[in-house]
Amino acid sequence: MLTAHSDPDNQYVAMVCKALGNPARVQILRYIQRHPDCIGNEILLHMPDDGPHAQSTISQHLRVLREVGLLETYCEGAAVCYRVNAERLSWLSQQLSQL
Repeated sequence: MLTAHSDPDNQYVAMVCKALGNPARVQILRYIQRHPDCIGNEILLHMPDDGPHAQSTISQHLRVLREVGLLETYCEGAAVCYRVNAERLSWLSQQLSQL
C-alpha cells in the first residue's frame, strides 16, 4: 500500500505547493518569469503595493523559491541574478494536471 509520503514526487509537489502558498512568492516568481536575469533590487522595486517591501523579506522569499528548485541563480559581478527554472516549473505543471 502506498502512502502520500512514500512517493518522492508527491513529497516534492507538496514542498513546492507549500512554498507557493505565500502570495508574495507567487508575485516574485511571476516577476522573475517576465524579467529573467533580474537582480533582487529590481524585484524589490517592482513589487506591487500589497507586496513585500523590505530587502530582507525579498531575500527570504527568494531563498525559499531557490530551495524548492523553482529559481536558478548566477552571479554577475557582485549581483546575484535570478531566472525561473523552466524545466522544474513545467514538471510541476504536469504533476498538478494529473491530480
